[in-house]
Amino acid sequence: MVTIKQVAQEAGVSKSTVSRYISQNGYVGKEAQEKIEKAIEKLKFVPNLSARSLKTKRNQLVGLLLPDISNPFFPMLAKGVEEFLQERGYRVMLGNIGEDEALEEDYLRVLAQTNAAGVITTHDFSEKFSDIDIPVVIVDREGHKSNYGVFSNNVAGGKLAAKIVVEAGGTNIAVVSGPLTAVNINNRFKASVDFLDNIDTNYKKFYSKSYNFEVIQEEANNLLDCFQEVDTIIAPSDVHAIAFIHEILARGKKIPEDIQIIGYDDILISQFVYPALSTIHQSAYTMGEEAARLVYEIDNEQYIEKKRIELPIHYVERETIRKNRK
Repeated sequence: MVTIKQVAQEAGVSKSTVSRYISQNGYVGKEAQEKIEKAIEKLKFVPNLSARSLKTKRNQLVGLLLPDISNPFFPMLAKGVEEFLQERGYRVMLGNIGEDEALEEDYLRVLAQTNAAGVITTHDFSEKFSDIDIPVVIVDREGHKSNYGVFSNNVAGGKLAAKIVVEAGGTNIAVVSGPLTAVNINNRFKASVDFLDNIDTNYKKFYSKSYNFEVIQEEANNLLDCFQEVDTIIAPSDVHAIAFIHEILARGKKIPEDIQIIGYDDILISQFVYPALSTIHQSAYTMGEEAARLVYEIDNEQYIEKKRIELPIHYVERETIRKNRK
């Protein structure tokens, strides 16, 4: 096993300088940092997390508890978390907890017992498990009581989605909500509905209960059967939008001529489906990266300029929205 002493010898600096660099506790000059980084990479050095935890009472372990890693949005968020923390000697424990409170509690107990540096999650557990003392950063959710959070402007995103489709000539609009527990998605849904309420257009509200592709396909078929005059769909996510595209094309309809559709998230696959999905972009990677930065700053007792970070959104025009926008 490579030691700090070996890293120091390779870098040509003292052991204490390497220790300060690893713990991020104390000043290390830029030139020394670069030498240490090269030495760590060359020797494939892995910090001793247990030894650090004895000194700081916190282990360089961060929990990442997500509702559904089959949703492509969350793996990209996880990548942002992991890449930021790995560069600083931390490790990430991923938990795919869904809506399972017992599983969530199991992960939280393990993280608390191992003196983890913090947890990044979509669910504010502070009231349900108030005895668990661990720093928490909430991602992708608004309206929680936690001091720390990273989310995008869902109200602006929902309003923008509705504005885009109306400007593209949408007159019979289906507005689809996500699962009721997903506060962020339902904030978008409400913002879209509020926008449509203030203009002269016909719209109907529909509710999705899942991110499972097969379930969404069934929901899409029900919507198309119930609202046969629909010419526009505002989907709650790109996953939903792609399922709708599949079902619309299977019925021999043209996109966007007969039915236009707008997604939300701008996941990677949205640009490769046919037709390429027009969507509202929010950066899952940046969301994860900023959440990891907050955990890191909390763990290292650094000054935190913003405890709640709201990320911007923007429209990505592709092929599923008509071009004759006003």
